[in-house]
Amino acid sequence: MPGKDDEYELIQLSPLRKLEKRIDQLESATNFDAKAFFQEFVDIVKMNQQLVDEVIKANNTLRVELARLPGKMEEMTRSLNELVSFIKAAAIEEANPAATESFKVMPDKLDKLIELNRKIVESNESLTNLMEVMDKKMRPVMPIKKPMPNFQAHRPVLVK
Repeated sequence: MPGKDDEYELIQLSPLRKLEKRIDQLESATNFDAKAFFQEFVDIVKMNQQLVDEVIKANNTLRVELARLPGKMEEMTRSLNELVSFIKAAAIEEANPAATESFKVMPDKLDKLIELNRKIVESNESLTNLMEVMDKKMRPVMPIKKPMPNFQAHRPVLVK
């Protein structure tokens, strides 16, 4: 039966199994080599420290993720409340046909507005074309000729 001082953690079993095999090998060895024993002991301590480091990293990662959870839950609650308010508004709109009638008139008015804008664009285009034609007519087609010299001013005077 477990005692009050026993501690439990969730860790990978494969490194623990390796440690158990090494300990079994050390115990079953007939000749005792102190140097090899201490080397194995140091290796076991290093492996144990790696396990502890991995558990600490996993624990810290889990804490970070758990710290984010309340914010995410709050965001989800706000989104759900917004969705419920949209559903309520749609239900109220369905129940009130007068409100939907006013929205049915809008597409007709928008169509009239679009048609009016189209007519304005067409009249602007025709006005632009007319102005281009007038501009072409007002500009001389032939190049401007230099005025002819006035020969009458230089004509010799005949004496009678």
